[in-house]
Amino acid sequence: MGHTNLLQQKTFCRMTKEEISLLHLLQLGLSGKIKESVIDIKYDIDWHSVYALALRQGITAILLDAISKLPNEARPSKPMLLQWIGQATMMERMYAKHREKIASLAEFYRQYDIKMLLLKGYGCSLCYTKPDHRPTGDIDVFLFGRQDEADALVEKQLGVKVHREYHKHSTFNYGGVEVENHAKFIDDVSHKSNIRFERILMSVLEKYECEQSGIDNVLIPSPTFNALFLLRHTGEHFASNEITLRHVLDVGTFFQRYHSKIDWALVFKVYKEERMLQFFNAIATICVEYLGIDVACFASDNKPYYYQSDITLADRILSDIFEKKDVLPMSTAGIDTIGKKLKYAIDKSHRWWHNRWKYKLVYNENLVESFWWLAKNRMK
Repeated sequence: MGHTNLLQQKTFCRMTKEEISLLHLLQLGLSGKIKESVIDIKYDIDWHSVYALALRQGITAILLDAISKLPNEARPSKPMLLQWIGQATMMERMYAKHREKIASLAEFYRQYDIKMLLLKGYGCSLCYTKPDHRPTGDIDVFLFGRQDEADALVEKQLGVKVHREYHKHSTFNYGGVEVENHAKFIDDVSHKSNIRFERILMSVLEKYECEQSGIDNVLIPSPTFNALFLLRHTGEHFASNEITLRHVLDVGTFFQRYHSKIDWALVFKVYKEERMLQFFNAIATICVEYLGIDVACFASDNKPYYYQSDITLADRILSDIFEKKDVLPMSTAGIDTIGKKLKYAIDKSHRWWHNRWKYKLVYNENLVESFWWLAKNRMK
């Protein structure tokens, strides 16, 4: 299980100078300590390029934490630094707003004895050194089978319109923040293997006690649940188009905080049965070799279960993370002509074929089965 830090060895899988500098800084931002690798940061960095890259990867505030630890002469110019601080300040304000809305929504549900479980987002942020430096998106909740009742209450008591078009969750705007009220954890319309994985998650939810979030009446999933769910969620984003370093950090910082509380026997059993072990190994390798997270965080305490380093696949995934990609709409909603819909279908099929190597890392199904399952459900 020994390893050597690839950033120190200078094997950068064809990365640009800015990408290398970003990873050096990210190590510093995560650890809070100046490591030997950080000394290699060149003082002639194109900070505008690094800033743009950090924005795209969702890690601007974390990198700002690292910059504050650099020698003055190695930092960006004052105008660039002020722009960076402004972005981080905006993120902190958004985080505070999200936390306020989470507490408020949980209190509303509490009046009707509805328990609220937070997925992803805020729960992931609690694993970071500075939680409010993780970007916020929508609020994802699971209400233990009382989704329909809760949606009706939101509409009747709060006068808020609830949208129910999507099979996996309903959505509504709560004081300027988008809320997704989940009936299911993952999308079983797009992939047949997700039906089985959804059952596994439901079983784990029932078996393992949820954790307290630090907000009254708000729960977060057990570490064993999240070891399965967060990796699957990251994998789904990865297979459908792309992930960012922020997705990898969510996984890495989670294992960093909770590795000693995970039922590793169960988790590895599911990883193997659902063909996710290779993806786990690669993500863990990125975390250890490029982000500086301790190798012990990806193993059980008595070491019968631990990740196997996979540098080749880790480099391929990291290269994919840094690659710029075109973003396609989630559906044909809003596409108003047959020609545009045909182009969308062609682009979608092309992306599916281009990403076929990713599907094999995430889903326990063959490509033909995956394609026809998706096509059949889309036609419905």
